[in-house]
Amino acid sequence: MPQPASTAPTLSLGDLTLPVGSTQTVRRVLQAWLAKLLHDFCAIAPSALTIANRPLLSRTVQALARCDRKLALQLLRLPTISTPIQCALKQLRPGGDGPALNRWLREACAQIWLDLAAQHAVDRALVLPAEGWLPALLSPALNLRIVAEPATEQWVFESGRLGARTTDGVHWLDLTGLADPSAIAALPGARIDRPYHAIVPGVWLATADNNPLADYEAHPDKSGNAVSLGGQPPQAWVDALRTSFALLDEHLPLLGEELRWVLRLIVPVGYDAERHLSASYQEAIGVVYMTLHPQPMTMVEALVHEYQHNKINAVFSLDPLLHNAWSPLYASPVRPDPRPLHGVVLAVHAFQAVADLYRAMAAAGHPWSTQPSWNERFKKIIELDHQGALTVLEHAKATAAGASYFQEMRRLDHQLQTIRRERWPDRPETSGNLDELAGHD
Repeated sequence: MPQPASTAPTLSLGDLTLPVGSTQTVRRVLQAWLAKLLHDFCAIAPSALTIANRPLLSRTVQALARCDRKLALQLLRLPTISTPIQCALKQLRPGGDGPALNRWLREACAQIWLDLAAQHAVDRALVLPAEGWLPALLSPALNLRIVAEPATEQWVFESGRLGARTTDGVHWLDLTGLADPSAIAALPGARIDRPYHAIVPGVWLATADNNPLADYEAHPDKSGNAVSLGGQPPQAWVDALRTSFALLDEHLPLLGEELRWVLRLIVPVGYDAERHLSASYQEAIGVVYMTLHPQPMTMVEALVHEYQHNKINAVFSLDPLLHNAWSPLYASPVRPDPRPLHGVVLAVHAFQAVADLYRAMAAAGHPWSTQPSWNERFKKIIELDHQGALTVLEHAKATAAGASYFQEMRRLDHQLQTIRRERWPDRPETSGNLDELAGHD
């Protein structure tokens, strides 16, 4: 069957870090990323899978091709679908993990069929046999996690409903109206819970996560990103995150608009009153992992930081920005150990946006901007960000798309240095590295 055409967009990234005038740059990036993901998924050769999984992939590709393209892209915006797909695609290389590839694609296909069923977009029932295990089914829009009981033999997907086949026959769950939190969801042969809590429209606190890489952790003070509310009620998390969105809406409204376009899930990974630890993954666009912290400024800073990683990670899926992204290594202000420019760019991209939030709050006379500790952190972010920008701009060998992005990096660095000279003309520059800021109060 014909495959969707691959997109090779000409990326203009002159306001990737901070939107100017509109959010069109990020919207174009997101649409290009989704189009590429759809193309790459539909182009997977059936021979890459086990014989048992080939019919499932074929039926799923056919279903996406038949449905409205807007709906297909809308489904791929859900990290419950896109994350296992992206993880699986990385295993298509020679020497990739075949069992993981099959497991993750099978899971992604199951998620697609659940959402197709919820959208009444299934023209012919799909039966997914257990074959040793049935994927858990997750739907943020329906606020559902459905886990098969061990004796359940099949999932059955039909328009508007999900079936679980047991020895007693097929039991059905009507998917219509389940987005209403008061709706009763029960399905013999399965355990159902409601793991998603709305923060702002389209963005949920997620106490369920199907990111296969969530156990991988680069931060030395953490051991993975297992879901944990840290003993706090979900509403405490929702309230804190709504405060973060409100701060962004007040001081950087276009960035707040961008967050709503890109982010879908915020996964809680514990509570810590002393520091904040957060994470994101290139394979999980639309997801950030955050600890809960009692200081609102810490929360909003972490939200901006991890969102910026999401945004540029979507770009990296389309264009590396640098011809020398991974080698050689440079002594840099990002971490005490030598780092590739890719890592330095990630840090500068995140912290330039964080610094601009501080700038906007100070310009608006926010009460926190009079506090010495707030101002000390603002100064430190500007200065270490400047050191990172100098490293990148001195050594970057930019791609065509990267050239416009690095022009923005230079422009923002000049603006922040002007602020530093005006606010702290006689203060010596801060020493340290940006890694000291990431994940700490």
